[in-house]
Amino acid sequence: MDVSVIVTKPNIFLINLDSCKDRLKESAAQFDKFSLSFERISAVKGAELSTDALDTSYCKLKNAEQYFRPLTLGEIGCYLSHIKALEKMVELELPYAFIFEDDFQLHHDLTQIDQLIASLPFDWDMIKLFQSQKNKRNPIASFPLDKSLSLFMQNKVPAGTVAQLVSLMGAKKILSKSIPFGRPIDIDYQHFWEKELNVFVMSPCPVSHGEKFASTIGRAHSVAGAKRYFWRKQLLQIDKFIKNKFYRGLVLKRYQQHF
Repeated sequence: MDVSVIVTKPNIFLINLDSCKDRLKESAAQFDKFSLSFERISAVKGAELSTDALDTSYCKLKNAEQYFRPLTLGEIGCYLSHIKALEKMVELELPYAFIFEDDFQLHHDLTQIDQLIASLPFDWDMIKLFQSQKNKRNPIASFPLDKSLSLFMQNKVPAGTVAQLVSLMGAKKILSKSIPFGRPIDIDYQHFWEKELNVFVMSPCPVSHGEKFASTIGRAHSVAGAKRYFWRKQLLQIDKFIKNKFYRGLVLKRYQQHF
């Protein structure tokens, strides 16, 4: 008797501001290249948050302890937009999901990646699908997925949240320890030990950053502002470097039988 193979479609969430219809159109075109469907998450616009919503989600005291400058309203909105996507994922009890921001170029069929991830012999919380080529990190261990794709454990979690896979357990960990927050979400993920996240990077990256649209987050600061925060930033980076090295070693030991 013939047994048919049922190929399920990957669960994909796209974070997109209601006003950014051009970004939505371009994102849909990227997914259409591989016949992929997605669910749109209406992004949070930081400038439209009420004072109560800001005070509940963004902690100025935490920010003063954890980051070298105050967050912009765009960064706050970005963080809360990812929280919305993770909450939706948990609500639906998805084992894992792809979470995209709306400015990306897709180079690989996510259906194939979905199938490879489903058969992993170990637990994971997050798999980064993008990293800047300008700040590419060195791998300290690797696990082959197939002849072309691998998972890397890197000496530092890449910044940026353009595209990532998040497991159900990973989503629950993030949600349990994210509100209130004091850093941008990508920098929070770099402090993986605080949320006990096991983070990997897919290589070669199946996603690159789009080049068509200007940022909606608004991180730009003046030269004077950069000088003002210089030493605070250096001290925080030294602290992160020490803790990253220690906790990355613990994670490596945990996964050494697979990598």
